[in-house]
Amino acid sequence: MESRSERTTNTLMLIVGIPLGILLLIWTVWITITAFIGGQAPFFFLDFDGFNLIRGLFWLIIVDPIVLTVAYWIFMLLMLPLIGLAAGASAIANRKHIKEE
Repeated sequence: MESRSERTTNTLMLIVGIPLGILLLIWTVWITITAFIGGQAPFFFLDFDGFNLIRGLFWLIIVDPIVLTVAYWIFMLLMLPLIGLAAGASAIANRKHIKEE
């Protein structure tokens, strides 16, 4: 049986974590497509000229792992404090509930 803090953190992960992860993944795919076909890269302020296979492959093999690592760090910087606060708040509520019984 799940504890109250586990249910709270799981709910928080479903509400905040999954959409944030999907958003970061879409952003990374958008940048990679832009590197292949050209245009303005979102949030990088780089302007790629036309289609270039070599540039796209370079971006996919070299730059994308770096971008995904930084996106993972941003995701963790946002999620860990939220999950910690939710777990702490539910643990305090659980402790109060136990004392009342």
